[in-house]
Amino acid sequence: MTPLQRIEMMNSMIVDINAVLAKHGIEKEICLSDVTITEQTVSDLVKPEAKLSDAITNHLWPSIETANVYHFTSRHAAENIMNSGTFRLSNIANRFSEGEIETFCKTHSLNGYLKEDENGNPKYKHLIMPNTFYASFTDVSLTKDQEEWFWRNFAACDGVRLKFKITASNPNFRKLRYEQSEGTPIPLLSELSICIRKKYGREFILKGISRLCSFYLCGKDYGIENEYRALYRVWEGFGPQPKNSGELSYIELPLNEMSECGYKLEITEVHAVEAPKMPSTYTFSKRQA
Repeated sequence: MTPLQRIEMMNSMIVDINAVLAKHGIEKEICLSDVTITEQTVSDLVKPEAKLSDAITNHLWPSIETANVYHFTSRHAAENIMNSGTFRLSNIANRFSEGEIETFCKTHSLNGYLKEDENGNPKYKHLIMPNTFYASFTDVSLTKDQEEWFWRNFAACDGVRLKFKITASNPNFRKLRYEQSEGTPIPLLSELSICIRKKYGREFILKGISRLCSFYLCGKDYGIENEYRALYRVWEGFGPQPKNSGELSYIELPLNEMSECGYKLEITEVHAVEAPKMPSTYTFSKRQA
């Protein structure tokens, strides 16, 4: 391929990328200087601004700056949260057996993360999970049946529903996407990857893919949850570090103030059959048994 042919090929690729973006409702266009094209890959991993990856991520998983959400939990956990004035982000490795991260990797052919190590564990178990911490919330607009489902599954017997106002400076407060048909990838990602692979013989790499794996679950099993997640990635020597309780690790966030993790959590209502033990400053509403 001559230098001129290479330039023509790269310009053609940019036209095709913009066509896929436009097809899926992304008006932002990228130019050749926004990506790095090698003999094997197309990405914006080393660019000062990841314009292509950001356009895709913000379209599929838009960041949420503020939201009112529910958190269904046990009475014991609710009392610990309110009386300690702290809320915990859990390590996502606790849900290894529930298909966390695996579903996204399998559906989108991220084979590097799925490759097993010498112990028979997929690489994502030690590459992604140990430094990924999150908390789950759900939408306040629930049907009666949805509400009862949450009480049964997350706050049975004497459980509590906490209503939070969450303000996020961290961009990783997002809603989950759910796989509606097993093995069917997100159309935008699939079409872009297939176009670049088949027409140009290269693989597209989305920046931040290891983080976004945590915002995708099987719709058949979890779609009813309509889940929001507050996610935080830990890096050694930078920012808040995990604490340990037995085999479990967690990140602790103070209530009512913007934490170093980029989240401010305020409890605006406590809902249960009987009021939990808590400071009198909280607003309690009684649930009918």
